[in-house]
Amino acid sequence: MDDEAATHALLVFGLSLLVGPAIGALVGWRKTLFWGVGVGALLIGCAGLYGAATVGWQRHQSIAGTVLVEGRLVEFVEERSKDSKGRTTTTRAPVVEYTASDGQARRVKGLGGGLSDKSPDDPVDVRYKPADPSQALVADFQNMWGIVWALGLFGGFPTLSGIFFTGMAIKESRHRSGRGVVRTRTPAQQRWRTRGTVVANVVFLAGFALAFFYPDPNPMKQFGAGFFTIGVGALLHMVVQCLPPARDFEVLGILAIVGLGFAAFGYGAWMMA
Repeated sequence: MDDEAATHALLVFGLSLLVGPAIGALVGWRKTLFWGVGVGALLIGCAGLYGAATVGWQRHQSIAGTVLVEGRLVEFVEERSKDSKGRTTTTRAPVVEYTASDGQARRVKGLGGGLSDKSPDDPVDVRYKPADPSQALVADFQNMWGIVWALGLFGGFPTLSGIFFTGMAIKESRHRSGRGVVRTRTPAQQRWRTRGTVVANVVFLAGFALAFFYPDPNPMKQFGAGFFTIGVGALLHMVVQCLPPARDFEVLGILAIVGLGFAAFGYGAWMMA
């Protein structure tokens, strides 16, 4: 399902990896390094987010017209692929059997590495199109939304980095024009900042504890819960540092990138477990 939309999105993102650095280098040569890195990263990030949005919308429309049925895992088949350096990678792809409304049993293959916690004959949800029951996909997060999540990550990180470096470029130009701002902090503001920092640190440290001691044998669950909580802790630190008088832009930007990155990665790891 939606193979054409996914191919188009990956093509646009691949082209952005060539166009983004080229335009960024040109901007950096004409202006400053911060402007160049910011513009180049934004081009790559926007291409990734565009791909995530288009594939996500197409997947949403496709799933809206499907029927959910419970199938069963039949077997795992090995799939081999080669990277650009000629190295061979082997993955195990699940094969799931399902029966559509016409009573005919069919099989669908999931993505490599999926359903790794399942065993043959375990129940697995499948979605198929009533008009063409042979058009189906395994109804787990990886098969339904994995590419959207991946494109979102590949687009989100460069976008946040682009915003960060663009902000640094703007700040640099303001410093050159002598428009610096001197900020002071009242005792009440300092108390609120201290309390907020303590709460954020507790959440941050709880993330590390969950990554190692979460009560689930599945390591993806452990890392997912831990990384997501660490991300929330970093975002809480960002909120605290936004309290007046706010910290410098680079501090807020780094906390935003770390927080959103860890939270997004943790959420995806948890859902794919």
